[in-house]
Amino acid sequence: MRSAPPVAIGQRFRDVQQRSFGQPGLEWVIQDLITGTDGIAYARLACASDPTARKTLSSAILGDRHRYQRLNP
Repeated sequence: MRSAPPVAIGQRFRDVQQRSFGQPGLEWVIQDLITGTDGIAYARLACASDPTARKTLSSAILGDRHRYQRLNP
């Protein structure tokens, strides 16, 4: 199994799961990359349509094509 390419600040990802009424998933932008105290690499994300909505995910989750799709610039 090939590993996903590394993530970088500014990259955009979209939730693969559709939202209600068939709307595409939200688009998220990487704001910061950190390594947690557990040694795992994390990405801090902000929603492209509402920058006040934020979340932190492991970089491995962003590389999972069943959960997130990397968007081209």
